[in-house]
Amino acid sequence: MRINKLHLRDYGQFHDKTVSLVSGINVVYGANEAGKSTVKDFIIDMIYGIDKARGLGARFDHYEQKKPINGSAFTGAMEISTEDAGYLVERNFARQEKKTVVRDLDSGREISLQEPHSLVGTLIQTDKSTYENTLCIGQMGAATDKEVADKLSNYIVNMASSRTGDIDAVNAIMELKNKKKSFSNKELEQREQEITAKLALDRDFDAELAEVKEEYAKVEADMRGKGTKLQFTPIKPNREQDIYEKDEDEEEVEQTRRKEEKQLSPKEKELQALRNMGNKSIFDNVFVILFVSLICMALVVGIAYLVPINIPQIKMLIMGFGIALVLITTIQILAKRAKIYKLLEEIEIEKGFEEAKNQTLSEEEQQQFVQRLSDLKVKEEKIMNERNSQEQLLIEINKLKKDKAANEIEMAALDLAIKTIQDLSEEIYDSFGSVLNEQVSEIISRITNNKYSEVKIDDQLRVMVKHGSSFISMDYLSTGTIEQIYLALRLSIANVLIKEELPIIVDDIFVAYDYQRLYETLSCLGEYWNRQIIIFTANPGIHDMFAGLGIESSYIAL
Repeated sequence: MRINKLHLRDYGQFHDKTVSLVSGINVVYGANEAGKSTVKDFIIDMIYGIDKARGLGARFDHYEQKKPINGSAFTGAMEISTEDAGYLVERNFARQEKKTVVRDLDSGREISLQEPHSLVGTLIQTDKSTYENTLCIGQMGAATDKEVADKLSNYIVNMASSRTGDIDAVNAIMELKNKKKSFSNKELEQREQEITAKLALDRDFDAELAEVKEEYAKVEADMRGKGTKLQFTPIKPNREQDIYEKDEDEEEVEQTRRKEEKQLSPKEKELQALRNMGNKSIFDNVFVILFVSLICMALVVGIAYLVPINIPQIKMLIMGFGIALVLITTIQILAKRAKIYKLLEEIEIEKGFEEAKNQTLSEEEQQQFVQRLSDLKVKEEKIMNERNSQEQLLIEINKLKKDKAANEIEMAALDLAIKTIQDLSEEIYDSFGSVLNEQVSEIISRITNNKYSEVKIDDQLRVMVKHGSSFISMDYLSTGTIEQIYLALRLSIANVLIKEELPIIVDDIFVAYDYQRLYETLSCLGEYWNRQIIIFTANPGIHDMFAGLGIESSYIAL
């Protein structure tokens, strides 16, 4: 691809500025602040477009820096040619009106772009990052020797590993190693040890809970055994009330009583008779009964004696019959009395059992039982909470183990990725590095007038320059020499990776060059006749130096 004409309609400090270029060497001269770097950026932006940054960085990004100073439209055009045809590229860089149009200069037909706002895939194949890191060579003066050397080493790895400048292999390894730190199991293992120390592995919480529940049941059983149940004590009949009611409806009450008596069992009838007896009298005493019996027998004897019958046998018979009747009656009364008192004893015994069974606990005893039950409940809850805490600790330990296993998998994957990149980097010398070494050595030998004839990139990605009989690090070289090596490296990488003929852009890199070094460098650049070369410089003698070398060049003053 050749750039024939640049038209900076409204871009940076320029308004309606046209720059015509030739297919060979173009020396674009301008004093400091004349806009050389602006024209160089315009070429890159016309080929690849401008992406507006977001956030706070958007205030100082490339888009803002290249906006027209006069505040008018943000546009430009560029005429280019390829082996097939010539094209006109027109761009509106304004974010709100962003537009890119490519037309065939012969037919005027608009060409469809494969990538929005980029010529990649349509007119060129090289991506922006690769182009900027090879054929587009910017100023190096701001970097120190070490920074330049590191940048060069890093770039070699990137290009050798991925064949593109979009992937930074060195930084990728650093990022992967930093990422490994985030998957370290040190903190997880420490936490696992802390939790393990809190585990009570010798405790059987289920057995402890079963023991508490068993004790709780025993206390409840004791309470039920000593508890009080409500009893409905039958009311003793009021004899006066019964008599009063009998007077009112004696016949109906009597019938009801007889009916109830028929339904009662013998024992219930005796209990009923006992209730009807009311309170005890003096006749309940056995001595009173015997005394009354003796009086009755005395009356029978007296009556038999006074009977006006003179037959002794009859008197004796009457007397015997009366005594026998009194004795039989006394015996029946005593037997009835014994039966009643036996029944009373049974009633008292049953009542004692019932009272013992339904004995009411005192308030203090009740509080003691309630307190024991409450204490057992608290103990049960405490054991359950402790068991839950232990279960949570076990859950956390299991999670820590899973996290550790996941981290080990992640670290293994990261180690594999690092090793893959490192293995790939180690192959530089045998594959990409050998070709690169050869080309860089040839170029550096030319531009240093054979002072440094050989450059090596070892398997540790160190750039070494042969000095005498040994190789030395770039750290020991001057800034000018490092920049020469940097230029040689970029041109060599471009020869290997970029097959299409894109322009070589050099932006004022000769500040640290002495006359001889500059002379050799320009001589070397002059041999790249197959590529268009655009040199931006503040040194007006470069055009004359090309002429002195017999190399034709076009001079453009900004």
